[in-house]
Amino acid sequence: GMVNGLTKIKSLESEDIKFSEIETIRKMIFAMAQDIRVVLIKLADRLHNMRTVEGFADEDKRKEKAKQTLEIYAPIANRLGIYTIKRELEDLSFKQLYPQEYIEIKKLIDRKIQERSQEIEYYSSELEDLLKQNNVEFIEIAGRAKHFYSIWEKMKEKNKSFDEIYDLFALRVIVKNHRQCYEALGVIHSFWKPIPGRFKDYIAAPKSNGYKALHTTVITDRGEFLEVQIRDEQMNHEAEYGMAAHWKYKEGKIEKSEWIDQLVEWQKDYSKGLAGWTEMATELSLDEVFIFTPKGEIRHLTKGSTPIDFAYSVHTDIGNHYAGAVVNGRLVPMGYQLKDGDRIQINVDKNSPGPNANWLKYAHSVHTRAKIKKFLRDKFSEDYIEKGKEILREISKKYHLSIEEILNHQEVKNYLKDRNIEKEDELELRLGSGSLKGYQIEKFFGKISKPEIQHELAKPEGTEIFVEDLKGIEVRFAKCCNPVPGDRIAGVVTKNGVSIHTVGCQNLKGVDPNKLVKVSWGMSSNELFGANIGIEGYDRDGLLSDIMSRIREKHVQIASVISSVDDLGIAHISVRVNISNLDQLNDLIAHIKKEKGITKVHRERGNSSESNSTKG
Repeated sequence: GMVNGLTKIKSLESEDIKFSEIETIRKMIFAMAQDIRVVLIKLADRLHNMRTVEGFADEDKRKEKAKQTLEIYAPIANRLGIYTIKRELEDLSFKQLYPQEYIEIKKLIDRKIQERSQEIEYYSSELEDLLKQNNVEFIEIAGRAKHFYSIWEKMKEKNKSFDEIYDLFALRVIVKNHRQCYEALGVIHSFWKPIPGRFKDYIAAPKSNGYKALHTTVITDRGEFLEVQIRDEQMNHEAEYGMAAHWKYKEGKIEKSEWIDQLVEWQKDYSKGLAGWTEMATELSLDEVFIFTPKGEIRHLTKGSTPIDFAYSVHTDIGNHYAGAVVNGRLVPMGYQLKDGDRIQINVDKNSPGPNANWLKYAHSVHTRAKIKKFLRDKFSEDYIEKGKEILREISKKYHLSIEEILNHQEVKNYLKDRNIEKEDELELRLGSGSLKGYQIEKFFGKISKPEIQHELAKPEGTEIFVEDLKGIEVRFAKCCNPVPGDRIAGVVTKNGVSIHTVGCQNLKGVDPNKLVKVSWGMSSNELFGANIGIEGYDRDGLLSDIMSRIREKHVQIASVISSVDDLGIAHISVRVNISNLDQLNDLIAHIKKEKGITKVHRERGNSSESNSTKG
């Protein structure tokens, strides 16, 4: 029960976190690239806030602060390798968001510490004698319990009970220097048998945040699992304080950091309208994998990265001329997920026409997606600019303002300046490509409701659907059946153009056959389509949150959620998602069906969940 005991908490993307607050966080993160001291001060400030958060009378405010801390501040501390702050921020947030689980895990850990204190003492003295006998100098051997949040995460991730988690404690060995780390490891492995696949050498291949250590799990002479971490003095100091321990910076600039380099790239992508804040925030908290280049150099990428991500991380030209990848000596598809230790080589074709919209499906990293979007945007720039001009003309007509008046409005000027849009054709290009939405400009002139479906890099009107014998006609998707690419479709001629329905739609019955036209899907997969999924299952704490997590695991946008529980304790949940095609929708439905306690998952037809939905 406790593993699934997630409290229903609103996502960071929720409308509740004010736009101004998100902007503040975004600016703070980008400021790190210029001066690391900015974020060290912010982390210390947030740690103080979380230590005193009990003083907030408003429970929602406490939870909001904790959620933000868990999703933004703790991952930043992790990226900078400041584990002391990361652990405390996670535990303080955990206590606010999941109070029952926190109390329960704390009780269990306290009990385990009492039970295992003698064992830890026994293993510590065994190890001490062992190292002395083998003349390995050491400074300290100490037992350490894992922090509460990391144990809870492990229980959730592996779906295990508390008693099944065997690495609750780790023995930490601090030696004098780098060479003695390996000497100590050799001694430990000759005395206790190492478990295959549980040895990690972060000295030879440090994490991107600079973390270095040797980690191994052994079976002891008592037949128990024991995790041992080995570091020298400097590694230990840097493991606790990360980049803050290096002091290698002049005026706040760090000499070399993959993470800071990535921030600089993110900032450029964001200012060009090629990457959104939400996808950056998501990537912030992802784990990483390390891979080897053909020359044997180590590169770090976020977990889930594919060969196309690696290609673009080397150079934009390599990505744009990608012609396949060889991993560990064999050809792999573009969507292959890279694993720790993979050796990768990219094949390049200088005559290749470059990326197409399909590549976005395989691009995992924000930066890769930004580079592909830039290529597509440049390729279709004339069409996009024309479409953008039309969007501006519509806003001009709607508010009886000239385009010049719109562009000279002070709030619009500030908004565009913050997004690095200086010229009218750049604004038209972004509006036409969908990276900037019309409502984001309109909001300065009237009360605008944000539309449910967001089109990302949609191609100019009319390229998605081929209508038999008709060209340049306006095409609209019917909301009664929400067609998505892959559905069998039919068109109905209306006074405004052609309305696209799925073949089985009830509203096609009784339509004059003369008004029906043959239609088919085009090749483009740039546009995102709204689809409703109905879910039923036995209600429990955290059911909604677990379902949301499953949807995010498939990198699908959530537009809205509505849920209720009937008298029999059955939860009825309707989720509206933005997807590329039918295959992606079916894959998502199959993934949700795997969630514990779910009895039914199906595609809902019609528009019911839009009209009175609540943002999730």
